[in-house]
Amino acid sequence: MDQQVVDLLNATQSAERGIRSSAEQQLRTLQESAGDYLATSLINIGATTSYPIALRQSALLILKLTIARTWSLQFEEFVGNALGANVKSLIRRELFQILRSPERKLRSLAANLVSKISSADFPDEWPELFDDLMSMLKGGETESIEGALSILKELLDDGFTFEQFASIAIQVFEALYILATSSAVDLWTKANTIDTVRAALNFFNQVQTEGDSMQAFVNQAVDLWSTVFSNNLALAYTDDARKGGLVLLKYNTAKAIQQMDSTFPSETKPYLMSRLFSSVWADLRNSSALYASIYATGGSDEDSSDPEGEARYIKTLPLEEMEFVRQCIPNHQVQSFFKTSAPNMEAFIDLSVAMGQVSVEDEDDWKDDANAFVTEELSLSPKYTCRTASSDLLLELSDHALEPLIDALMTKMVSLASTSSADSWRPLEASLFLLETVLVQDRSYGGQLGHSPTIDQLLQIISNGVSSPNVYLRARSYVLSGTFCRNLKDSLAASDLSEKLFNSSLHAASTDSSFIVRACCLLAIQRFLSAYPRRHSKATQMAIVESVNSLIADSADETPSLLVDSLEAAIKISPDLAILPDSQIIALLYLSAAKDASNIQLTSDTFEAFEYLAENTKADNYQKFCETAIPPLVAGLSTEPGDDELPNATLIVNLLSILVDHAPAPLPSGLVDFVFPKVARILLVSDDNQILQYGSELVAHIIQHDAEQLRNWRDIQGKSGVEVVLNIVARLLNPAVEESSAMCVGEVVSEVVDKYGRDLGELLGQLLSATAQRLASASNPMFIQNLILVYAHMVTIDPHGVVNFLADVKLEGITGLEAVIRAWLANFDAFKGYQEIRLNVLALAKLYMLHDQLMESIAVEGDLIVENTNVIITRSRAKNRPYKFTTLPANVKILKLLINELGAIPSDSNVASRAGLLPGAASSDNAANADEDDLEWEDDFNPAELGMTMSELQKLARSESNGYSDSDNGDEPIAYFQEKGGDEKTNETLIEFFREIYANEHDTLEEICRNHCSDAEKGILKRWQPAFL
Repeated sequence: MDQQVVDLLNATQSAERGIRSSAEQQLRTLQESAGDYLATSLINIGATTSYPIALRQSALLILKLTIARTWSLQFEEFVGNALGANVKSLIRRELFQILRSPERKLRSLAANLVSKISSADFPDEWPELFDDLMSMLKGGETESIEGALSILKELLDDGFTFEQFASIAIQVFEALYILATSSAVDLWTKANTIDTVRAALNFFNQVQTEGDSMQAFVNQAVDLWSTVFSNNLALAYTDDARKGGLVLLKYNTAKAIQQMDSTFPSETKPYLMSRLFSSVWADLRNSSALYASIYATGGSDEDSSDPEGEARYIKTLPLEEMEFVRQCIPNHQVQSFFKTSAPNMEAFIDLSVAMGQVSVEDEDDWKDDANAFVTEELSLSPKYTCRTASSDLLLELSDHALEPLIDALMTKMVSLASTSSADSWRPLEASLFLLETVLVQDRSYGGQLGHSPTIDQLLQIISNGVSSPNVYLRARSYVLSGTFCRNLKDSLAASDLSEKLFNSSLHAASTDSSFIVRACCLLAIQRFLSAYPRRHSKATQMAIVESVNSLIADSADETPSLLVDSLEAAIKISPDLAILPDSQIIALLYLSAAKDASNIQLTSDTFEAFEYLAENTKADNYQKFCETAIPPLVAGLSTEPGDDELPNATLIVNLLSILVDHAPAPLPSGLVDFVFPKVARILLVSDDNQILQYGSELVAHIIQHDAEQLRNWRDIQGKSGVEVVLNIVARLLNPAVEESSAMCVGEVVSEVVDKYGRDLGELLGQLLSATAQRLASASNPMFIQNLILVYAHMVTIDPHGVVNFLADVKLEGITGLEAVIRAWLANFDAFKGYQEIRLNVLALAKLYMLHDQLMESIAVEGDLIVENTNVIITRSRAKNRPYKFTTLPANVKILKLLINELGAIPSDSNVASRAGLLPGAASSDNAANADEDDLEWEDDFNPAELGMTMSELQKLARSESNGYSDSDNGDEPIAYFQEKGGDEKTNETLIEFFREIYANEHDTLEEICRNHCSDAEKGILKRWQPAFL
């Protein structure tokens, strides 16, 4: 009967894809059409001991899917055709038999299935579950106990409700206590018992445990189990015990102690010092010695491939115990334990040094991959090792007992230095590593080093260390020399020791035979330079370059980040020297970032370093800067980058954008010839959103800085730069291009209109119409903001002209004016950036003051309509119940938006202070005394003039301009990319706008407020009214 299913299960393991797919499909068909038959066969196969283990596992895995889909409506995966009651009964019964299997993998699968079923059936349809479970726990057979423990853990993780477990908790804990303390139970089973206790404690951590009866139970449980845990950790590390599961038992005990302390901190506190901390600390000293003997010194023949993974827990047990000790250190009793006892502090340092040693395994890994060492050194490795844990533990204690800790560490270091040899370098390197950890954490820690031993002793240790034949001791000594001299800068001011150590690091950075040492020297040099930034010159700069050159070919992982940081330090020594061709700094900066151009942090650091160089290059040196920087960048830029080239192309375009953005105007001669052709080609063919974004930004920068150079440029077909830019804009405004890709097209359009408007003729109208059409279908708020800014900028010049022009633009069923205004007002709240918001506020204020009938006739979204319903709106329901809004005239919506902007002004702002609106101090007298010269909202903004007048644009649109007079347009232009200022100017613009409204249109304002404003909006106007009168 089961043979068909056996054959299908075997076929699912076939190497031939066709056979495998066919078998899987037949199993799905059986599940849908003959679920009872399939489920019965699967449980029979899983329970039959004569079948191979792999086949039984496969049967149980398929049964797991079948149960999810056909057992109960409570399961999300349920698809119907529920299994029959007799089949369910058979499955429940057989699963308990499988739980007695000697095969752990089968027990685990069976336990998982029991947990899944119990979440639907217990207790109503499976009332005997708990009794069967307790029978297995008390049965005495190891396999049965292990199976029952597996079920309990599954149920505690994802099965029991609190009410269900609360009703049986006492019986469960009693049974677990008997197992944990019985001499007849082996250590492996005790280890699993303790892990089940941990799961139970974690279960309590996720639910409420209030109530007198529950509190009494918790108090008793903490008392009993703290004793059990303490006794477990006191067991001796004999060979027989270790082979029997002792280390796993201690590991699970350490985790359970942490869980109990986390779940019941108040109840645990009375036992913290007497049982928990004292037992963990005592065992940690033993487990750390065991770890060091196996993994740090390599002096043991320990087999790390034992089937139960005992050796693995020798690594992780100290980690858990150190973590618990670290968590205990904030406790004053624990602090006193170390602070007031020199032997205890010495033991702490001994333990930290033992655990902080470079393991043999790490040493072997670093020999094969030196970049892994650099990643570890920069604290960027995902691995959490005993070495890392020891430094974390030391740092925690240093926050509470710095002076005795430093004294003990230095004493240990001097002792190790006097006895260290080429073969016993690990403890000395560990002590230097730990000292450096403290010094790096806080530079003020260096002041503690003058106590005992002396600074001279430590300097001698470092000096000896940099001459050590051992790579790791030599590298550590160099790094510590930089950290040490940085922290003790004042103490070493009268000495030339720091200069000697710096020169030693500088020399070794490019000459040492070890990649690891050279990398550590660069790290040391960065720390020297942070303490003595002005002491160094071109020789220092060139030494850094030589070191980077020696490392860059083999750099990977996080090493490129170290190189970029080092090059930034070199740049800061002298930006003028860094731009010289023979410095190689710019080329190396790019090559370092190109090692992993998709690494966001690496490229961000690179941009920061390059931007510093651009910002600090004088205008008369910028031509030289460009001549050095542009050729290697442009050479690395493919005009049609493939997928693997895109990260580098994005990196290069970003660097070029930074270079142009900080360039003087006009741009250095020839820059457009070098840069624009390749960038333009990429923008016309690439579909990568980042390339298109950053490339658009670069083009906008070029136009802004030197429109004339671009105007005069011609491609091989004779097209001007302006024509090519218009082609780029046309592509980016095409709806086929994703909005995220065209995110910066508005900046380009704005610059084109500003710089080339009068040259475009009818193309200007077409450009603005196309922008309005793209805006009509846009959905991304940031994309919408970018396009809106084109019109906002124009509105500040001639609001009436813009309105008339857009009103004549015909789109699909609406005018361009409707499209722009609706998108503008619907997304205004999502706009970002001080300068951008200020431009929007001013533009909207000018539109409102037009009182134009075309504007006022546009209906836009108003306030959100809140439904009065008792129905809970889930996410799925929300999809079918879209938000609804009231409808308002555009001028009313503008006023409401500006009122809300007014309400966002903090009461402690300068404008509020001048208006007399500090908390509790609002008065019309104070507002009357406000300095009106500081509140000029038009003259202060300095809007830019368009390249062609709006009256010319109106002629193209067959309309008549009624814009502002020339006197309104006499201010200095605002560059599109001008650095953003604070929002105080926006606040002043709002105040002046409402002051004018109150003075000239008070009745209209009152009518709008009465009919359309919320109580909150009315409250805002009332609060600010003293500033308007």
